[in-house]
This record gives sequence, C-alpha cells and structure tokens, in this order.
Amino acid sequence: MSPTTLPAGNLRLGTICDVPRLAQVATAGFFYSPAFAWERKYHAQYPEDTIKSYEKHLSYAIRDPEWILAVVEDAYQPDENTKTGATIVTKSEENPVAGETVIVGFAVWQLPPGAKSIGKFVDEEDLASDNKPVFDGGLNRDRDVSLDVPVGAADAAAKEKHLPGRILIRLLTIHPAYWRRGYGKALINWGLALAKEDGLKTGVGANTRAVGLYVSMGFVEVGRIAVPDNEEPPNVVEGVYLAHD
Repeated sequence: MSPTTLPAGNLRLGTICDVPRLAQVATAGFFYSPAFAWERKYHAQYPEDTIKSYEKHLSYAIRDPEWILAVVEDAYQPDENTKTGATIVTKSEENPVAGETVIVGFAVWQLPPGAKSIGKFVDEEDLASDNKPVFDGGLNRDRDVSLDVPVGAADAAAKEKHLPGRILIRLLTIHPAYWRRGYGKALINWGLALAKEDGLKTGVGANTRAVGLYVSMGFVEVGRIAVPDNEEPPNVVEGVYLAHD
C-alpha cells in the first residue's frame, strides 16, 4: 500500500485495541442520528448494551477484509460526555487524562467485490493473534428490533439500485465535543482519495441530517427511502442515497 493512501496527520487506521473507545464515540455521536431514537429507544435504560452492541459491530468492521475503518484523533476533553445527550458507560481504566490523544471520530467504508484494496487495511497484529479479544454484543435490551428487517431490506435494495459497484461509506460520526473542526470532511476526503486510487466511485446512504455535508463535498442525491415504524401515528425512518463521481 502506497504511503499516500495510508491515513496521515491526525488520521490513522483503526485497530482492534481501539474498539472500546470507538464504541463510546459511536454512542455519543450516533445519538443525534434520526434513526437512533427508534433503533435504540431503550438506550437510557440500558446504556451498557448500546456500548457492547457498537463494540461488536465495529470489531467486525476492523476484521473484515472488505471493510476499512479509519479514525481521527484530538486532545481529550474530560468534560466531553457532558456535550452529548447519550449515556456513556466506561470502565475506570478507560478514562484518559486531559490533553491525551484519543479517538474523537471515525468512518467505515465497504469495498465492492474485486476492489484492489480488499485485505490491505486489516489489523495485522490482531489477524496474527491466537488470543483475539471477543466482543459479545451485549443483550440488545436497548434496541427495538421490529424495524430491522424492513429498514434493512429497503436500504439494501436502494444501494443495489442507486450505488452498485461503489465504495460505500457505511458509518461516519464525530463525538459532539469535537464537532466543527473539519474532521468529518477529512475522513470523507481520505476515502475519496482511496476510491480514486482504486479506480472506483463512492456512494453513501446518509441520514437526513448529514445530507448537507455530503452535498457540500460534491455528492449528488440519487434516491431516498422512507419506512414507517409501528407507532400511532407512525414515525418515518428516512435514508438519502448520494453518489460522488
């Protein structure tokens, strides 16, 4: 892998050792996604399950050769979790000191079949280890799984229709304490550079709050989904699909 492709500066590849911190950042940031309210409607009662769920999902993203996880780092703010509405559960040994370099955001990409970069961004140390950490995913008590199937099916169909053969941005979030520092754009730009080097184009299925960011970076809307939940009156889960050529 060429040095120009690897994340640089305050960006780097995520490793399996990052998973606990990644789960905290995911909980703090995704709390503001419109989908969080229905997907994790019991988060306040079972915040530890939210953390464990993200740990499992993000460990898969790091270990799957068709996925890439990159992080952005900054100096730790001890009051960071007063700046999110989420409940963040941490262990005492996970609390850094003020000013220590920590992960404050991350992005996850999924490579299409046959992409040149498949397998080139895995955590080699974890891959070679005989004692890999296990992330059990918790008990899912924070989640309402009733929409998993209809939303998942609608999302998969939209991506197949509108974004075939592209590198997909699957996740992107920044901890709210570190918003408005250009970190989301930095992560997106790194992914766009990788796609260009691989001779591919990029796509994303975004929530409605994130559309403005992507449009400002040259993405164009190509489709939408809207799936009602089971409430009365129903809430609608929306997804917006954007392409970058």
